[in-house]
Amino acid sequence: MGSVKWDMVNPEMIMIGTEDGNPNALAKELIEIYKPLMKNNPRYEIGTWDECEAIKIFYNTFISAKVGLVNMIQDFAMKIGNINVDVVTNALAGSTMRIMGPKYMTAGMGDAGACHPRDNIALRWLAKEYDIGYDLFDTVMHAREIQAENLAKFLIKQSEYSSGLPIVIHGKSYKPDVPYCIGSYSTLVGHYIKESGHQVVYLDPLADDTTDVVTKLDDPAVILWAHNRKITYEYTGDQLDTQPYCEIPKGSVIVDPWRKTPDIAGMTVVHYGNTRF
Repeated sequence: MGSVKWDMVNPEMIMIGTEDGNPNALAKELIEIYKPLMKNNPRYEIGTWDECEAIKIFYNTFISAKVGLVNMIQDFAMKIGNINVDVVTNALAGSTMRIMGPKYMTAGMGDAGACHPRDNIALRWLAKEYDIGYDLFDTVMHAREIQAENLAKFLIKQSEYSSGLPIVIHGKSYKPDVPYCIGSYSTLVGHYIKESGHQVVYLDPLADDTTDVVTKLDDPAVILWAHNRKITYEYTGDQLDTQPYCEIPKGSVIVDPWRKTPDIAGMTVVHYGNTRF
């Protein structure tokens, strides 16, 4: 409120919902109606009615989360001392490669590695030590755990639907092309699979932890396509996709949390996160 007149003709985007998410004739007609009215030449996002509603709602919650985070830094500044919150937030606001840009906006495997989870755990302690009164970091890390458990349950269901095919995670290290398994999201998903009483093995030629690692598959399996080089390294200009770490047997079910694997003859490809059927 207060800037409705300006906002109406200078939106960040215009969302148009259709039943199946495709740009039908009516959607195109709406775009032609909007174009001469808009002053900033906004982008047009077309999706299903459900997707457009989700864009609107999650847009607002991203703003709430952002405000909550910067005000949290303010609270830490007041508790710890010797900190000007504006110095910290201005540095973060200028970080357009990862924080304020499109990086990390593809849903897939969870946050991993030696640094990010560690820093959240450290700040959980700091929030308690300085009696901030709330702990966003605990919530973030709890969500990471539950998201991994949800993915594990999905893999188990796919195994059960496929007459008990074994479960394999393609990539054990925390990201492609590195050996380090510390903080690996693959092993977190694997933990929940094992906790449910099922077996899991990993395919990864570089993994420094060789426990439950195999080098080839002789029989079909439910395979979580955990590694995706292009998603991980595309910002560097690297366009190479992850090549299979071994030949994938026919009859396998590939669960791709990045939704990039095309249909493969003789296999079932499931795009985790896309529920349009």
